[in-house]
Amino acid sequence: MKKIFSALALLILISAPAFALSDAEYLKMKKNNQSFARADRKLTNVWNKLKKSLPEYAFEELQKNQREWLKSGRDYAANAYIKEGYSRTEAYTFATNDRANKLPDIAAQIENENDVQTEPGFPLDEDDRRGEIEENRFQNSESDGIVYEGNYTRRTAGSRGGFMTVLIVDKNSNEAEVTISIKNPEATWTARGWINEDNSLELFDSNYSSCQANLTFSKNRVRIETSPEDDWDEILGEGSRLDGVYDKN
Repeated sequence: MKKIFSALALLILISAPAFALSDAEYLKMKKNNQSFARADRKLTNVWNKLKKSLPEYAFEELQKNQREWLKSGRDYAANAYIKEGYSRTEAYTFATNDRANKLPDIAAQIENENDVQTEPGFPLDEDDRRGEIEENRFQNSESDGIVYEGNYTRRTAGSRGGFMTVLIVDKNSNEAEVTISIKNPEATWTARGWINEDNSLELFDSNYSSCQANLTFSKNRVRIETSPEDDWDEILGEGSRLDGVYDKN
């Protein structure tokens, strides 16, 4: 009996993600980090809309899928971002944003195919996890030889350092979701917009419409210029801006 118990305990340790997000940490992130709070509200809004629109059987299956994601899938997704060098708060913000973006597609597949396994709550192993990230975040959209999607690092060193991730969420219209993280003070900003024919992208903050970021893409580089409004201090912290040149990793 002791050997069986030990084997079971080992299996649980192996299968569970390391450093899982506790309820207390979740509440702390939600209270203290605006970017994570926005991502969490976004996921909640998507969930509430699906609850109203889905047939009862489909919503019940979606609930099972969501419970599995909250139990393990969220931690696996966040750990993958952490391995790429992002902070823990950034990682869970990205994972929550990703889930909000994917949830309507998952719901549609459940409704149309009655198949809850279209996206498991968490990948089975490291190779599956890596493959899922590559498929979802780095399927390249190209224009004039420019590959928009990918990770970028701000060239300016020191306290103004930062990272940016560009994800094309609709390849037909070139709708992009951009997430930018800065180091001092630590903050993450996410917005969506459409890439224009001249390889430019205008982004507006969802809460402060006067705060605008203009992105200009070249082959392996993005230049960001932001509006001068003081409301950026509310979003990022006093004196912080996203401006600069970001090189593709």
